[in-house]
Amino acid sequence: MKNRSRYEVIAAILRSAAKEETRTKIMYKAMLSNDQCKIYLDSLLHSGLIQEVNSSNKMAYKITPKGNIFLSYYDQLKELLPVGIEENLTEEYYHLRT
Repeated sequence: MKNRSRYEVIAAILRSAAKEETRTKIMYKAMLSNDQCKIYLDSLLHSGLIQEVNSSNKMAYKITPKGNIFLSYYDQLKELLPVGIEENLTEEYYHLRT
């Protein structure tokens, strides 16, 4: 599995939080470790992309309107850029032409 960019991880978390979800469910859906999930959630809370919600005595997270805007822009950007642009740039950078 290739490494994901920070924005890919954020988009995965936001998609997971489309419905009220606990940190554990977000962690599994976004394929993150507990420590990674905690760091990203804190950052997204601070940025206003998700919000905490009390759901039947458990802390849950839900995407905010600002988070939905981020996802919309992220999806548009992915459509505009060629597939695998980062991989192609890396290959071209290290490829020596003779």
